[in-house]
Amino acid sequence: MAARFLVLLAGALAHEHGHHDHDHSCMEKNTSMVPYPCNTTTCDGYIAYGHETCTSSMKCPAVVIIQDWNGMNDYEKERARMLADMGYVAFAADIYGRGTPVEDMSDWAAAAGMHRGNPDLYMSKINAALDQVKSYDFVDTSKIAVIGYCFGGTGVVNMAILGADVLGVVGYHSAISSSARVMRGNSTTPVTAKVLLHSGVDDDAATDVAILEEELEAAGATYEIVRYGADIFHSFTEWSANSPGQAMYSHRADYRSWESTKLFLHELFMGLPAAARGPESGSLDTSMANYTCNTTTCDGYVAYNSSHCTSSMKCPAVVIIQDWNGMNDYEKERARMLADMGYVAFAADIYGRGTPVEDMSDWAAAAGMHRGNPDLYMSKINAALDQVKSYDFVDTSKIAVIGYCFGGTGVVNMAILGADVLGVVGYHSAISSSARVMRGNSTTPVTAKVLLHSGVDDDAATDVAMLEEEMEAAGATYEIVRYGADIFHSFTEWSANSPGQAMYSHRADYRSWESTKLFLHELFMGLPAAARGPECEPMTTTRETQQASSAARACLSLGLALALKGGLL
Repeated sequence: MAARFLVLLAGALAHEHGHHDHDHSCMEKNTSMVPYPCNTTTCDGYIAYGHETCTSSMKCPAVVIIQDWNGMNDYEKERARMLADMGYVAFAADIYGRGTPVEDMSDWAAAAGMHRGNPDLYMSKINAALDQVKSYDFVDTSKIAVIGYCFGGTGVVNMAILGADVLGVVGYHSAISSSARVMRGNSTTPVTAKVLLHSGVDDDAATDVAILEEELEAAGATYEIVRYGADIFHSFTEWSANSPGQAMYSHRADYRSWESTKLFLHELFMGLPAAARGPESGSLDTSMANYTCNTTTCDGYVAYNSSHCTSSMKCPAVVIIQDWNGMNDYEKERARMLADMGYVAFAADIYGRGTPVEDMSDWAAAAGMHRGNPDLYMSKINAALDQVKSYDFVDTSKIAVIGYCFGGTGVVNMAILGADVLGVVGYHSAISSSARVMRGNSTTPVTAKVLLHSGVDDDAATDVAMLEEEMEAAGATYEIVRYGADIFHSFTEWSANSPGQAMYSHRADYRSWESTKLFLHELFMGLPAAARGPECEPMTTTRETQQASSAARACLSLGLALALKGGLL
């Protein structure tokens, strides 16, 4: 359909926290309104880019921003400046066009509905913006991505499903119900754009997410869907978004989704970086540590930098819970990776001395014995936590736990049972009702923040939905990331393969580890400020500002959220 697209350029592996010097930044930026033909009318877009860094001889990647339902206004302009500050050409598209009323909610519903109900019209408007961007001689037309918010999030989902020729698309609180977007159907058009979607659990229904996953799997798409809870509603990235009695904006979901997007754009425009691996030892102190665990002795592995972590400079600690074949070289290498980041890392031994781990039947027996006896399993985890807390170089108020496979089940159990740690991270965790503990009617608070990384060809969508319900009911702060297509169990394990099937996924391993690094920073250092854009021009009129503010408030009302879910708007 369309030629090449740009979705949201954000390219920096380094995670930037804090604001740039606005005056200096703006001196180097060109920002202006741009009229362009779109379908049968004229649209007014907004461009932002560095005129010294993006030139005809040094072309830059481009990111097109598709507006939310109240029109292209200050919000999209600020996002454009944020992208320009990252080195991209950013173009905030005007989908509705001149003369479209955008005074109040009834206007927004009418304009959004007209385009959602006519995908050909909607795509023609998106393609017009792409054509405008590709006309600039300072844009690298082979490197274009598109991002969209709310109504615009639906647009980027449509683009991917219809096979748009851009490198990738990013959606935030997109309406993805069957009544809001196009359905894949029996289409054989390849889905070539990589897809990243950020979804509030109290916005998109789990059943709609499952249907979209099925379509993307069938199309062989490369995609990631991130689910944020608890109480993450529509418009969670919109800074002023509130409805009566309900704050819709979420600092945490905004921050996490933007950092995820930056890494995604870097991947699209610069290529996928190598997945992290651990140093053999280097400057690290590593040793085996035997400790009492339940009625036996366990042999853990500790890694840390003794010149950095001392009794007077205590460090946060991360405990690693093994996968089902026992604590071995894999967990030790992950421990060294964490120690290289400045933490005390402890690879726990859950099975204990004398437990056979020679082959798959041994692993199944040992894992089953602990999965089937949560009290035993938790006692072994608690023994490892006690061992870590005994070190005088550990800050015992800053402990997190990560787990792989069998260990991923363990960290889910920890969260559900109210374990007193700052957070848990699970990778390809077994989360079915037969593998983990169920929340039931427990009233124990879930205080640990939860981050789970899940392969769509591993965990069933119904099991994910059930866990989401439990986490929501417990008021937990959690995030579940779904990777596809063809992401199976053990996707982080470098040598994992089964007959005829490569289980390891470089991309899912890289993305999940970078997400974990940000998560651990949040746990131990606090949540950084959410990014905002430099003000490179006078503020808009009071009337436009009021429209944008009231739009955000209205967009977040519960009635609107329900309407969006039903595809009415």
